[in-house]
Amino acid sequence: MNASLASVRRHVTSGRIGLVLGLFALVLALGLPSQASTESAPAARAASSPKAIKVFGAVNTNELDDFTEPDYTPILKKRFRTGKGYLAITGTVGTQDDSSLAGAGHLFYQLKVDGKLILDNGSGYEITHDDTGFESGWAGAITAVVPVKARFHNVQLVAREGGTGTFIYARELSIVYTPQGSGKAIPARTVAPRGLNR
Repeated sequence: MNASLASVRRHVTSGRIGLVLGLFALVLALGLPSQASTESAPAARAASSPKAIKVFGAVNTNELDDFTEPDYTPILKKRFRTGKGYLAITGTVGTQDDSSLAGAGHLFYQLKVDGKLILDNGSGYEITHDDTGFESGWAGAITAVVPVKARFHNVQLVAREGGTGTFIYARELSIVYTPQGSGKAIPARTVAPRGLNR
């Protein structure tokens, strides 16, 4: 083998090794994908999908003293966006009679979804307090499953006072979105009362 041919072969071989070492250094510099990141990628894509199940919540423990609003007023709200599907909503409220006001409190509460009350009977659910002067606590809950469109939603726990006043000390909203299911369109219509023997 002549000297010029041996020189060319030496340059090609050293270039190939240099290329391999250079690629290895680049991979180390950029970082190899870890098992955790590759496994979490499908989960991240699924969570961002409009068809993914999502959970939303809100809580407020700031006390509302002398609550005497005669019309339904938001006492807690949550705004979020979903695809078309269903919302399973639970609202809870913790109260006691407002002892600084004479008489018994009668707190009516409901859920409002995108500007509509879930019940059209005007009363909703009620917490009635004793007019005893003792500050005993009471709690109430309301739940509903409603169909929704793909959009931003505004879910509110609303309340009104039908007595002399209520002291509200806690309220919470728990909301689950699912793309499939069944639920009652709102507002749910009031059905005429029926006796148990019918």
